[in-house]
Amino acid sequence: MHPNNYAQQGDVKMHRQKTDDDGDAVSEILGVIMMLAMVITIMGGVWIFLNPYLVAFHDNTNWHSASNIADRIEDRIDVVGDSPEGTGTQQALSIKSSTINPANLVEEWIIASDLTPNEVVQVNELNASSFQFMALNESVTSISVQNPTNVSTFDVSSEFDWTTIDHNLVSETFLIIDFYNAGDVHVHRWSRFVLSGLSISTLIDGGLNQIALINDARISKDPSTSWSIEEAPRLRLDTLVDGSTRLSLVLTDVQLNSAIESGGNVGFKVESLGPIQLFTGESYNLQMKVKNTLHSVIDPQYHEIWLTDYTISRASGTLDEFVGITPYQRASGIDGLTVQTQGQPLSLEIDVRRLAVNA
Repeated sequence: MHPNNYAQQGDVKMHRQKTDDDGDAVSEILGVIMMLAMVITIMGGVWIFLNPYLVAFHDNTNWHSASNIADRIEDRIDVVGDSPEGTGTQQALSIKSSTINPANLVEEWIIASDLTPNEVVQVNELNASSFQFMALNESVTSISVQNPTNVSTFDVSSEFDWTTIDHNLVSETFLIIDFYNAGDVHVHRWSRFVLSGLSISTLIDGGLNQIALINDARISKDPSTSWSIEEAPRLRLDTLVDGSTRLSLVLTDVQLNSAIESGGNVGFKVESLGPIQLFTGESYNLQMKVKNTLHSVIDPQYHEIWLTDYTISRASGTLDEFVGITPYQRASGIDGLTVQTQGQPLSLEIDVRRLAVNA
């Protein structure tokens, strides 16, 4: 039925126009919603695509920061390590995403050597407060036992048999046992040092990245991998002008009482506790044993690094000419290490650096 007057017709036109306007408004709203949905979808896709790269970039930045912290710590240790007791240095470290933790008593070194060609002394540590020894030429008449705080001496009657000494000088860090003959000649030294270090921990995607600084070695671990050695303790061999061989080694003990938490600028003080000259001069029947308790995979890696030249010489059948570091007994190095000189003299230069780190 059509409207029969102009007023009704106007109302109809206005109604139709209003309806059209409402439809246009709804279309605009739907368009905006669709546009927003498209933008959100695109942004979400971009985020999903870029997020792994952003995470990797963030992790890489944190890893480089931790590596730089390790470099600076090693530099301070080298500067202070050989200084007299009480000498130190202090600086500010920017530790934004890492913590520095103590790695206490993680690496044990046992180094023993006869100091004259006229006596062969064998030592077995029974427990923390006693040991037994046997002098094959029966020339040992006195023994000195030293720990960080005390020294005890013992008069002995040397026999071609094992003799037990109870000294009660219990020490977690180091013990030095010296043997002398009737002429007060130093014929043998046995030593045990248990070294501490530092561990730099950084939280990254998937877990914890760790860098351990122990005895001049740098050992690292990612969340998905086991411990691997970036740098091993340095056993340096030099052939001198007279044809003799010299072995140089520096043991480094770094004591940190408590963790250093992350922060903008953290005070980092390194102080020398006084170096120890462990061996200097001629050496006979050298034996070195090392045990790292950070993880069981570390000792085999140490042996592989130190015995690389020996392994190559053994494979090529030239061991009768080889001069260098060799296994003490079994080829795996499990019994320790020694130095083969093909009859030439061997001298030792072994020092111990002792440091304390306080935030």
